[in-house]
Amino acid sequence: MDGSRPVGRIFREGNEAVRRQPVLPWRTTLRMAWANMRNRVGRLLLVLLGVGVVVAFLTSSLARTGTMAELARSDDVRVRAALERAGVFADDESRREQADREKWLVGLSCLLSVVVIANTMLMSVTERTSEIGTLKCLGALDRFIVRVFLVESLFVGLVGSAAGTAAGYLLTLVQLGSSLGFDVLSVRSVLAPLAWAAPLALGAGAAMTVAAAVYPAYVAARMRPVDAMRAEV
Repeated sequence: MDGSRPVGRIFREGNEAVRRQPVLPWRTTLRMAWANMRNRVGRLLLVLLGVGVVVAFLTSSLARTGTMAELARSDDVRVRAALERAGVFADDESRREQADREKWLVGLSCLLSVVVIANTMLMSVTERTSEIGTLKCLGALDRFIVRVFLVESLFVGLVGSAAGTAAGYLLTLVQLGSSLGFDVLSVRSVLAPLAWAAPLALGAGAAMTVAAAVYPAYVAARMRPVDAMRAEV
């Protein structure tokens, strides 16, 4: 016997060592994501603007449709006359064409926003090359790097979606009040659409932001520490 260990045992010990690697807690992830957002306000504003505009447009479309549907159920003569002037009771084909146009506009806006967010996140990865390399040299796993980027994008998506939802809803109320008359809008017709439009818009904005950050997070996680440290020099 030469004292050498079997190859199978070496592989088993190596796998066990990998499983024993420390996994950083979630509070560390949250703290790092918050610090990154504070240190990169310019990038953050670009993402917030992209998400906010799309979510505002989506909220406006949903709120307008819901409010019009609520008002159409009313038997008030003034409400029916205002809706008649606004063309709400137009033929089905006209309403279908308008709904299709809004869907296309929302879809194209979401696609454009995803591209902008992904590009901004990729630029952030480039700026943080040395930081990522240092973390990996200190033992950070790939999944931790991915988690930091996704949590950061989720924070930004929620904040941008909240701002976009509020702006889109307020603009819709102003638009409807100007075209129909504020006296026509009831509390139910104003608040009922918000109950389902706001969560949908928030969820769509957050999901869109996280989806756009998946590829940049993958690029950051696959970065080799040696290349990252060389880039710093």
